[in-house]
Amino acid sequence: MLYSCFDFVLRSEIPLPELYPAGEADGTGAQVDVRIGAVPESLSGAPAAVRGLQVAGDEALFCAPGVARYLMRGGREIVVDPAPGGPERNLRIFLLGSALGILSNQRGLLLLHANAIVADGAAFAFAGTSGAGKSTLAAHFERAGYPVLCDDVCAIGFDSAGQPLAWPGVPWLKLWGDAALAFGHARDALDIAIEGLDKFHVPLAACARREAAPLKRLYVLGRAAAGEPGAITRLRGAQAMEALLQQTYRGRYLGPLGLAERHFRQCAALLARVEVYAASRSWGYDVFEREASGLERHIRSGGAGRAEH
Repeated sequence: MLYSCFDFVLRSEIPLPELYPAGEADGTGAQVDVRIGAVPESLSGAPAAVRGLQVAGDEALFCAPGVARYLMRGGREIVVDPAPGGPERNLRIFLLGSALGILSNQRGLLLLHANAIVADGAAFAFAGTSGAGKSTLAAHFERAGYPVLCDDVCAIGFDSAGQPLAWPGVPWLKLWGDAALAFGHARDALDIAIEGLDKFHVPLAACARREAAPLKRLYVLGRAAAGEPGAITRLRGAQAMEALLQQTYRGRYLGPLGLAERHFRQCAALLARVEVYAASRSWGYDVFEREASGLERHIRSGGAGRAEH
């Protein structure tokens, strides 16, 4: 089965309903194979594992106890060795999360813990730690008619001119139950995103974009202090670089993969073309629409770099 993901196509023995079906011509022509097979418990001659990851040459072994072992080879292949009795849903979660993130780093993509929408042909990304409201904000923009490129993980490549490109990811939003209800979705009509959590997959509408878009702006979401108004402030220089490093998806794996220096250079190249803003917001569903509309106005504006609302 073929699936479209970032700037390549996955040929997978494992059904991946979370992804778009793909044709041979999708992506850039690159193909990654995903198959079931035997994976060793450790890599010969490799240093000790760091947070479940062990690296030797162009091979990276990631272990998710009770779920599966994943072996990524040179950005071309993922071999999955499922644990007996492990939930299939969790196997796919780690496959499309850490394993795919490691492989994408091997392939040279820059990954941010962010989602992205498209406005006037350009991509605008929203980064933040878990709980920052990224997916809820993406749901707001989708309802307002903006194509959503990705949720949770934003994969960025660079064209021949050095322009950062944000690639489409999985065609779902992961919303907490109360957020899904707020956007008119019934829990019993949705698939659970993570076993044991009140979090659900909400499919994106047919307007979801299938091509990359030039990345124009990155907003780092935060929570305004109690009693303080939200603000949108331009970050520059070291502040902007620190924001990128903090919002890197699975950044803890870059050192073991030997990619920390390359990643820093990629961040510098991104900052040469992309504006970065800190966006603090008041919290709560009673003010959510007001705060989201403020971000929408900023996207539609020239982004003068001043505090707003």
